[in-house]
Amino acid sequence: MKCLNCDCEKFESKNIRFNPEVKGEEVEVVVPSLVCIQCQTPLMDAEQMNVLRRSAADKYRKKHHLLTSEEIIKYRASLGMSQIAFASYLKVGEASIKRWETYFVQDVVQDDHIRLKCDDAYAELNALEVHWKSQPSDIYSGNRPFCLELFKQAVRYLIGFTKSPLFLNKALFYADFKHFQQHGMSITGARYIHLEYGPCPDQFQNIYQLFLLKGVLICGGHHILKRLEKPDLSVFSDSEKKILEFVAQIAYKDGGQKLLKVSHEEQAFKKTEPLQLISYEFSKELKI
Repeated sequence: MKCLNCDCEKFESKNIRFNPEVKGEEVEVVVPSLVCIQCQTPLMDAEQMNVLRRSAADKYRKKHHLLTSEEIIKYRASLGMSQIAFASYLKVGEASIKRWETYFVQDVVQDDHIRLKCDDAYAELNALEVHWKSQPSDIYSGNRPFCLELFKQAVRYLIGFTKSPLFLNKALFYADFKHFQQHGMSITGARYIHLEYGPCPDQFQNIYQLFLLKGVLICGGHHILKRLEKPDLSVFSDSEKKILEFVAQIAYKDGGQKLLKVSHEEQAFKKTEPLQLISYEFSKELKI
């Protein structure tokens, strides 16, 4: 093997930074490569080139919140399936599995299909979202259908003032119920349930798990959540933003401890049985 630049035949292995293009977008990765000891020109063998392609593809996938090749392999392994069996399970060709597990990037629809077939929490949330969308707006949703996008942006905003899901759930409760109190409609359409530690969005654990999978949130320590991106407040009306800011100001003072304490004193909590949905009618009696 000779160097393409100077014909030298001696090489050493080094970690080199490359900027390959994936789907028209440049990514940056550092991978092993042979390097000419005379002119430092990199030269990759077939195995190193495959590592570069896979690393670049996975860098692109992570940026766009798609499953990496390793994550797809882990899904298949968790099901105890060969590539042929996994392809049959997903109703795709075996070639698709081989490509996805190397350096061919799946599209968003394919990625969603893999998650639905392989991830319990993701599939359950999808079923819940279908259920929520099929449910008529009523007093338990604040007279509007549940909107996951509005809920996501509200979480992104309020998590900056509460951090812990325990306090975040109370901030969401007060935001939705306060807006209903003043305008006859909730902000997110979320349904709230009576749990031991206060009013909480129905199925919030599955929703937050999806947000973690999608990169909307990350774990910042024990029972701590952090956002990766700033909230898009343009999705909210002026009245909705005003209420969100009102709740955020209260939470900012003590991280949401007051919201947690007062929520247990609300008639919405006291007059609703454990594990039952809380009616927005109780917004008339809010203590905050």
